[in-house]
Amino acid sequence: MKQCLIYDSSLKFSRATYGVLVLIAFLLHNQWLVLAASILIIFGIFSLKLNLPYQLHILISGRKFKPVQKESGELNFVAGATGALLLIGFLLIYFNRFVNFAWAYLLIVDLMIFLACFVGFCVATLMYVFFKRLFNKNSIK
Repeated sequence: MKQCLIYDSSLKFSRATYGVLVLIAFLLHNQWLVLAASILIIFGIFSLKLNLPYQLHILISGRKFKPVQKESGELNFVAGATGALLLIGFLLIYFNRFVNFAWAYLLIVDLMIFLACFVGFCVATLMYVFFKRLFNKNSIK
């Protein structure tokens, strides 16, 4: 898979920014902030240059941190999964389906974002590794 250099501290900053945005949306019960966070995260699928908090942190920090190598597929999968989970929560609220459940669901997704940011344990990354091994094992047979 294609490798790319990323700044891990900038990635953590962008995840924290999205987490705070979703937490504020939860506290204010503002569905539009959830949509904004979802769209911003989904932009990250296409390129890290479109990940605005990531680029802002690089600009402010002056690239004083050492970049690390990651698979671009992993980063795209994590951004896609997170954006899709938030978008599902937004759609449930927007169409008035299971609204209380949707807010609780969004809070759980937000906690997973913070878990990935502060602890370094990302559920979407584990899913990516699982699917990658599953499909590679099937393609070998």
